[in-house]
Amino acid sequence: MNEAMKLEGEDTIQAFAKFRECINAAMVTTQSSLESNAAVGVAMESVYGALAAYAQQVMMELRAEDPGAGGVDHAFRAGQAYGVSCVLNHLFDSMRDPNADSLAALDEFSDQMHEEILQTCKQVDLAMILLDAKGDYCED
Repeated sequence: MNEAMKLEGEDTIQAFAKFRECINAAMVTTQSSLESNAAVGVAMESVYGALAAYAQQVMMELRAEDPGAGGVDHAFRAGQAYGVSCVLNHLFDSMRDPNADSLAALDEFSDQMHEEILQTCKQVDLAMILLDAKGDYCED
Protein backbone atom coordinates (compact mmCIF):
# COMPACT_ATOMS: atom_id res chain seq x y z
CA MET A 1 0.00 0.00 0.00
CA ASN A 2 2.80 2.39 0.89
CA GLU A 3 4.52 1.67 -2.41
CA ALA A 4 1.30 2.31 -4.33
CA MET A 5 0.73 5.59 -2.52
CA LYS A 6 4.26 6.72 -3.36
CA LEU A 7 3.62 5.95 -7.03
CA GLU A 8 0.45 8.06 -7.18
CA GLY A 9 2.27 11.30 -7.92
CA GLU A 10 4.79 9.78 -10.31
CA ASP A 11 3.11 7.09 -12.38
CA THR A 12 -0.66 6.71 -12.41
CA ILE A 13 -0.60 3.46 -14.38
CA GLN A 14 1.93 1.82 -12.07
CA ALA A 15 0.02 3.06 -9.02
CA PHE A 16 -3.19 1.58 -10.46
CA ALA A 17 -1.48 -1.79 -10.96
CA LYS A 18 0.05 -1.70 -7.48
CA PHE A 19 -3.32 -0.90 -5.89
CA ARG A 20 -4.76 -3.92 -7.76
CA GLU A 21 -2.03 -6.06 -6.20
CA CYS A 22 -3.00 -4.66 -2.78
CA ILE A 23 -6.65 -5.54 -3.38
CA ASN A 24 -5.77 -9.08 -4.46
CA ALA A 25 -3.46 -9.64 -1.47
CA ALA A 26 -6.09 -8.37 0.96
CA MET A 27 -8.77 -10.56 -0.59
CA VAL A 28 -6.56 -13.67 -0.37
CA THR A 29 -5.81 -12.92 3.28
CA THR A 30 -9.48 -12.33 4.06
CA GLN A 31 -10.59 -15.51 2.30
CA SER A 32 -7.95 -17.48 4.19
CA SER A 33 -9.22 -16.00 7.46
CA LEU A 34 -12.80 -16.93 6.54
CA GLU A 35 -11.72 -20.52 5.96
CA SER A 36 -9.80 -20.83 9.21
CA ASN A 37 -12.05 -18.96 11.66
CA ALA A 38 -15.85 -18.98 11.73
CA ALA A 39 -15.91 -15.74 13.74
CA VAL A 40 -14.44 -13.91 10.76
CA GLY A 41 -17.55 -14.78 8.76
CA VAL A 42 -19.75 -13.21 11.41
CA ALA A 43 -17.65 -10.05 11.32
CA MET A 44 -17.70 -9.97 7.51
CA GLU A 45 -21.47 -10.36 7.52
CA SER A 46 -21.75 -7.42 9.93
CA VAL A 47 -19.53 -5.17 7.83
CA TYR A 48 -21.39 -6.24 4.69
CA GLY A 49 -24.69 -5.39 6.35
CA ALA A 50 -23.39 -2.00 7.44
CA LEU A 51 -22.24 -1.14 3.90
CA ALA A 52 -25.51 -2.32 2.36
CA ALA A 53 -27.48 -0.28 4.89
CA TYR A 54 -25.29 2.75 4.14
CA ALA A 55 -25.92 2.46 0.40
CA GLN A 56 -29.65 2.13 1.04
CA GLN A 57 -29.56 5.13 3.40
CA VAL A 58 -27.97 7.21 0.65
CA MET A 59 -30.72 6.11 -1.73
CA MET A 60 -33.32 7.16 0.85
CA GLU A 61 -31.59 10.55 1.13
CA LEU A 62 -31.81 10.86 -2.63
CA ARG A 63 -35.48 9.98 -2.56
CA ALA A 64 -36.19 12.40 0.32
CA GLU A 65 -34.24 15.25 -1.28
CA ASP A 66 -35.88 14.58 -4.67
CA PRO A 67 -33.30 16.71 -6.50
CA GLY A 68 -34.50 15.88 -10.00
CA ALA A 69 -32.74 13.52 -12.37
CA GLY A 70 -29.63 14.84 -14.04
CA GLY A 71 -28.76 17.54 -11.52
CA VAL A 72 -25.55 17.78 -9.53
CA ASP A 73 -27.17 16.65 -6.27
CA HIS A 74 -28.78 13.67 -8.00
CA ALA A 75 -25.47 12.73 -9.62
CA PHE A 76 -23.63 13.02 -6.30
CA ARG A 77 -26.04 10.78 -4.37
CA ALA A 78 -26.24 8.25 -7.21
CA GLY A 79 -22.44 8.12 -7.41
CA GLN A 80 -22.14 7.79 -3.64
CA ALA A 81 -24.49 4.79 -3.54
CA TYR A 82 -22.92 3.29 -6.68
CA GLY A 83 -19.44 3.40 -5.15
CA VAL A 84 -20.48 1.57 -1.99
CA SER A 85 -22.46 -0.95 -4.02
CA CYS A 86 -19.41 -1.65 -6.18
CA VAL A 87 -17.36 -2.41 -3.06
CA LEU A 88 -20.02 -4.90 -1.96
CA ASN A 89 -20.50 -6.49 -5.35
CA HIS A 90 -16.97 -6.53 -6.70
CA LEU A 91 -15.02 -7.30 -3.53
CA PHE A 92 -17.21 -8.81 -0.82
CA ASP A 93 -19.19 -10.99 -3.20
CA SER A 94 -16.02 -12.70 -4.41
CA MET A 95 -15.48 -14.24 -0.97
CA ARG A 96 -17.06 -17.46 0.23
CA ASP A 97 -17.65 -18.43 3.84
CA PRO A 98 -17.34 -22.22 4.18
CA ASN A 99 -18.97 -22.03 7.63
CA ALA A 100 -22.26 -20.38 6.60
CA ASP A 101 -24.43 -19.47 3.63
CA SER A 102 -25.03 -15.90 4.76
CA LEU A 103 -22.53 -14.26 2.40
CA ALA A 104 -24.16 -16.03 -0.55
CA ALA A 105 -27.59 -14.75 0.51
CA LEU A 106 -26.20 -11.25 0.89
CA ASP A 107 -24.70 -11.55 -2.61
CA GLU A 108 -28.18 -12.00 -4.07
CA PHE A 109 -29.51 -9.03 -2.08
CA SER A 110 -26.64 -6.75 -3.10
CA ASP A 111 -27.04 -7.71 -6.78
CA GLN A 112 -30.65 -6.55 -6.65
CA MET A 113 -29.67 -3.39 -4.79
CA HIS A 114 -26.97 -2.67 -7.37
CA GLU A 115 -29.46 -2.99 -10.22
CA GLU A 116 -31.71 -0.42 -8.54
CA ILE A 117 -28.77 1.93 -8.06
CA LEU A 118 -27.74 1.46 -11.71
CA GLN A 119 -31.20 2.62 -12.79
CA THR A 120 -30.68 5.80 -10.77
CA CYS A 121 -27.19 6.28 -12.23
CA LYS A 122 -28.55 5.91 -15.76
CA GLN A 123 -30.97 8.78 -15.08
CA VAL A 124 -27.97 11.01 -14.50
CA ASP A 125 -26.58 10.28 -17.97
CA LEU A 126 -23.03 9.98 -16.71
CA ALA A 127 -20.24 10.04 -19.25
CA MET A 128 -18.53 7.10 -17.56
CA ILE A 129 -18.76 3.37 -18.02
CA LEU A 130 -20.89 1.68 -15.37
CA LEU A 131 -20.29 -1.83 -14.08
CA ASP A 132 -23.02 -4.31 -13.26
CA ALA A 133 -23.17 -6.29 -10.03
CA LYS A 134 -20.64 -8.84 -11.29
CA GLY A 135 -18.11 -6.24 -12.50
CA ASP A 136 -18.93 -6.49 -16.20
CA TYR A 137 -19.56 -3.40 -18.31
CA CYS A 138 -23.20 -2.39 -18.62
CA GLU A 139 -24.29 -2.59 -22.23
CA ASP A 140 -26.80 0.30 -22.09
